[in-house]
Amino acid sequence: MTDITDKEAQHLHRLILFSDAVFAIAITLLAIEIHPPEGWHGDVGSFFHLMAAKLLAYAVSFAAIGVLWISHRRTYSRLVKADGVLDVLNFLMLGLVALLPLGTQLLWEANSAGALILYVGLVAGVGIAQGLAWGYAAFIGKLVEPIDLSTRLFILARVSLLPGLFCGLTFVSVLTGTVWGFIAIAVVSAALTLIGRRLQPKPDAAEAEA
Repeated sequence: MTDITDKEAQHLHRLILFSDAVFAIAITLLAIEIHPPEGWHGDVGSFFHLMAAKLLAYAVSFAAIGVLWISHRRTYSRLVKADGVLDVLNFLMLGLVALLPLGTQLLWEANSAGALILYVGLVAGVGIAQGLAWGYAAFIGKLVEPIDLSTRLFILARVSLLPGLFCGLTFVSVLTGTVWGFIAIAVVSAALTLIGRRLQPKPDAAEAEA
């Protein structure tokens, strides 16, 4: 791999900073859109009754954006430089992230199956867009640190599929009043952790490559 210039490193750094700002704005807008309920007379019980849908949608969206940001941070920590194509793919992903406050508002106002499908589809779309960015960086643009093929494929599957899957499973548990969706999330998370550890290079192998 060629030496990374200061200009290339700065390009990646600015891209990450811009992305962090968009995630921060999106997560802030979630709270800004929440207003005191109409007809509330100061009773705590009635407050949570009137605000239940809004607070639930806020909690799910806060968690979704947080998970997406962590995934973005972990994925981009593997990159050593950026280029114009990655900029475009990253902006596509950020454009969908910026729509999450709108999707959240649809959840608590429409309170319908259509709103739920749109929201889960939006979260899944963010994951797919992030997967496209990683796929380009890891397989085409050669923008990542030296990583074996199995690890690159594992990261591609993780960032592309998990956001929509976890979001859907969360709503399954909430809407059915069961814990099966959360149990499935825990099982998948544990399995991914084990797979990720197995894919990490052993100390002897890492020293040999060095």
